[in-house]
This record gives sequence, structure tokens and C-alpha cells, in this order.
Amino acid sequence: MATLSLRGLTRRFPSADRPALAGLDLDVDDGELLVLVGPSGCGKSTALRLIAGLDSPDGGTVSIGGRDVSRVAPEDRDVAMVFQGYALYPHMTARDIMGFPLRMRGVAREERARRVEEAAALLAIGHLLDRRPGELSGGERQRVAMGRAIVRAPAAFLFDEPLSNLDAALRAELRVELAALVRRLGTTSVYVTHDQVEAMTMGDRIAVLRAGELQQVGPPRAIYEAPANTFVAGFLGTPAINLLPLERSGERYEGAALSLPAPPGVALPDRAIAGVRPEHLRVAPGLGSQDGAGARGDAGAQGEVEVEARVVVAEPLGAETFLYLDAGGTRLRARAHGFATPAPGEAVRARLDPRDVLWFDAGSGARITPPRAAS
Repeated sequence: MATLSLRGLTRRFPSADRPALAGLDLDVDDGELLVLVGPSGCGKSTALRLIAGLDSPDGGTVSIGGRDVSRVAPEDRDVAMVFQGYALYPHMTARDIMGFPLRMRGVAREERARRVEEAAALLAIGHLLDRRPGELSGGERQRVAMGRAIVRAPAAFLFDEPLSNLDAALRAELRVELAALVRRLGTTSVYVTHDQVEAMTMGDRIAVLRAGELQQVGPPRAIYEAPANTFVAGFLGTPAINLLPLERSGERYEGAALSLPAPPGVALPDRAIAGVRPEHLRVAPGLGSQDGAGARGDAGAQGEVEVEARVVVAEPLGAETFLYLDAGGTRLRARAHGFATPAPGEAVRARLDPRDVLWFDAGSGARITPPRAAS
């Protein structure tokens, strides 16, 4: 195990109009599982390839365990990589595939067999060791690919969207297994994904990238409750956060669907964006207008703001239902418990505690106010 450190890591491609990575600074602690997340083209896979040595940086350094490996060959970096594609040799058995990296390093046959059996036991695939890839399911193939990495006992694991080829149910199952396995092994790990669920549930910390630049790094809860800017706020969370542009009018901020009091003790610009998580909109049957035009929210009981709206779409998921509302032309997203929720076309009132609002600068997108303290 070892710490991993990236300093000023930069990569430019001749055909691109901007760097794939622009001076990335990032540290991964010994034994930590860090998730790199962001949309396609943000630079997360490029960063992983630079750590693995599959590509060379145009600037900056990669250090593993305090050793600069920026110009060291991939096979000498002591890292193991699990790819999106399984990359399994079709003519080999699972046993031979898992033992192959040890064989290439001259490890004795008895030691190879022992390590393969131990890894197979961890992954619950001991009964599959004599099968070839064509005889395995997608989940079994991915377990073999992970076993091939585990037998090496590397200083660091690198995962490049390893679950993206699997169906939803199997993906959820392996996500839990993989996170538990990595923590059991205690190996420093970097996991790349575009899936926010994987990021939130697997990582000790999350690093959010956008257009080659680091937006924020921190524990999942901190990233969700205190996003650094509107991009981070909008990227993490299902349904996505409501981002509502407002303008100051005296001691309030006014918008098409919402009127909010200015947060006390905070200097806000004249134009701001109110960030409202869907779970903070509490929806109840209302007396909204028949045409669904809605009414701008005003203060209700105990300082809450109420917004008249009409349900456009309801997505029942079992334990919860996602509601998509129309408040006078402004679309709002809400999350309600269970199935007993308003039906599409029904008029509702959405209530909001202003203390739950996250405020952002309308120009830069940066968060202005801290999140509400947990009660």
C-alpha cells in the first residue's frame, strides 16, 4: 500500500482545443478509495491512464509511495488496473488468467497457485477456475478480471468504469461487493466512473472533474450537502437539484416561481441562484389554478415558502416517487415518499424551508452560503 500524489498533472492532445487535464493536484491517502467522477470528456480516464503509465503527461508528476513514477514504465509502477472491458484471454481458463501476471514476474508455480486460490475465495469464484471466459457470465468475467489484479498485491488499484458493461441488478450487486472487497484489502484505490450512485456509495472521498479541471474533492456527504458550485450541485443528486435564478428586491429575492427572504448575515449579489434539493420540496394537494400557471411562492406557516404548481410527471419507484412540477412555466423537481402522491395533472402546493436553500453566485456559479447545519 502507498499514498498516491498528483501534482500539476497536465495532458494536451493536438486535436483538442483545451487540455484534457489542466494542472490536476490530487492526493490519495494510504488505503483510501477515491472516486473520480464527472461527465464524458472531463479527463477522469486520462488521469487514470497517466497514473497507470499508459500515457505520458505533458506536465506535472505522478508519485506513488513518495516515488516519482512519471517516466517509469507501467510494469514497474506496482499498480494493477481493472478495465471497463474484461480483457480476458479467451483460450485460457480463469485460473491461468488470474495467475498470468505472476507468471510473467517469475513467481514460482506453488506461490501462483496459492495466490490464485486466495483471490478466488475472496471473490467467491473458486468453482469457476477451470472455465474459460466463453463459459462465464458478465459478472463472473468481471470477478476474474478483478482477481487478476488482486493476486499481484499491488501498491494501488486503478478501476476504469469496471461495472459499466453489466445490467442494472448485477451492477448494484457487484458495486457493494467491490467496495467491501477493496476496504477489506486496504489497498489504495482510484475508481473512475460517470455514475453518481457509484461515486456516492463507494468512495471514501469523491473528486469531481469538469473539462479537465478539479471542481471539488471531499467525502460524499460534504460534496452533496456543500457543493462548491452549481456544476457540482447539479451533477450529484437524483433527481437533480433545482437551480432557480433570482434577483434582489429589497430584502427578498424574486423569481418567476419563487420569492425567498435574503439569508441573514450574508452579503449576496443582486443576482443569485437558489439551489433547492428535491427532497426539501414537500408536496401536498393544493388549489392551484386550472390552467397550471402556478403562483410565485410566498411565506407560509413558520416561515416556509409555498409554491402553487401542477404535477406534470410522476415516477413511482416504490419507496419514493419523483415528481416533476410546473409552477407557472418554471419546472421543479420534488421527491416524495411511497406511492401515495399526487397524480399527473393534479394541482399541488410545494413547501420549502428557506434555511434549506443553497445560494450560488449567478455569475461565477460558486456557492455563497454554507449549508444548513444538521439538526
